[in-house]
Amino acid sequence: MTKELLEKLCCPIDKHDLEVNVFNEAEDGEILEGLLSCPECTRYFPVIYGIPILIPDEYRDESLEEPLLKKWGFELTESDDSELPLLEEKSGGQG
Repeated sequence: MTKELLEKLCCPIDKHDLEVNVFNEAEDGEILEGLLSCPECTRYFPVIYGIPILIPDEYRDESLEEPLLKKWGFELTESDDSELPLLEEKSGGQG
């Protein structure tokens, strides 16, 4: 995912701007692994192999996302407000 594309993306749920944490970047600056997050609705969207995964909660499988989130220093916590668990940064993680 290029930084130019990142500037055009917004949260698919509430249309707010997304924040990004980059974990793996190619030499040309392309984002290969990262985490997009919406500060308004607190949803997160991973970037895997350069592809932003911006799909609605009901189609997401947290068991597929959890290994990458742990690798990046995040863990999932339960939420009463959302079908999708919230992210919590682990102490000492790289996020």
